Amino acid sequence: MPTYTQPLLDHITTAALDWWMNKGTAFKEAIQEKPLLASMEGKKKTFPGGKGNIIISVKGDYGNTAAPGTADQLVGYQLDDAVTYYTPANLKQAVFPWKEHHIGIMLTHSELKSDGISVTDSSSSEDTSEHSGRDDTVLVGILNDALEDLSEQYARSMNNLLWTNGTADPKALAGMAALITDNPSTGTVAGIDRATKTWWRNRAYTSAMGTAVTGTPALAAWGGAPIASNPSAGGALITLLQKEYRQLTRYGGKPNTAFCGSDWLGALETELRANGNYSMQGFAAGKDVSVGKISYMGTDFEYDPTLDQLGKSKRCYWYDSRDVYLVAMQDEWRHQHSPERPPDKYVLYRGLTSTGQLCARRLNSAVVMDIA
Repeated sequence: MPTYTQPLLDHITTAALDWWMNKGTAFKEAIQEKPLLASMEGKKKTFPGGKGNIIISVKGDYGNTAAPGTADQLVGYQLDDAVTYYTPANLKQAVFPWKEHHIGIMLTHSELKSDGISVTDSSSSEDTSEHSGRDDTVLVGILNDALEDLSEQYARSMNNLLWTNGTADPKALAGMAALITDNPSTGTVAGIDRATKTWWRNRAYTSAMGTAVTGTPALAAWGGAPIASNPSAGGALITLLQKEYRQLTRYGGKPNTAFCGSDWLGALETELRANGNYSMQGFAAGKDVSVGKISYMGTDFEYDPTLDQLGKSKRCYWYDSRDVYLVAMQDEWRHQHSPERPPDKYVLYRGLTSTGQLCARRLNSAVVMDIA
């Protein structure tokens, strides 16, 4: 007889309680909303396989950059005056290496038998069949529960990757923190040096940017230190949003997506209450004093629980989803796999893979804002 570990025995027992217990699916107690993941996957673009990198052509310089002011200015002439010409050579390539991601589960045939499921080997794959009367004895199917667990773990993992900067796992994609950085005046993003190519910078109000501005006051054109929320004088955050909107749209961006931590969004709600929440209807008859979804110029400022989880409850990202987006290899995103079992183990494998990268075509239409 095989020996079961206690955790495995507990899992089997939980999934096969007597039929008279409350039948149904397991109650999900710890699944957070993942609005960034939903937004990115809902708007993702695709590229064909066979490419080594995802390459996006960008341009922020004009004229004769090799010798500025030489032959690239409109000048007057008369009669047969000699004139000069220049050759534009200002296109840059933002290079984003695509990355592969895997997550998978394994179930033994013994576990499935305890769930009333037999696995029949065939020449090409493994099939499952349900035992007669299974519905009367199974509370939560182990197989279905395992697949649901895999789906949620995939979502959590991909969501975390989309928020972080990629340094923890160089083989995985680099997320928002790699593109919309705390100090946009330094570093190389997608092969472009932001110390010299200022048009490739995002905007930032963070501790790192505050320190940078203290050392180099000219960097204040791209942001500064975290904002101290204050309801007076129209609200510090409300005023900042109005100021930033002008800058984010200055070069053609149209910010339409904003994700915030709970403290940042709470501070904005406090400023809104203090300065008046105007509507045509006035207060609701039911005395509902809640503050609904807050918007600015068409952007809804949405709470993302992952920012709290990452210790960034005082942060907000505001960007144009046309400029920062997920790019997936065609037919290789959420690709499901059913590997054959090895001949010496009675196990069942299921896996998910995704191939792609988070990319940007413009970064000066994005801002990261912290509150003090």
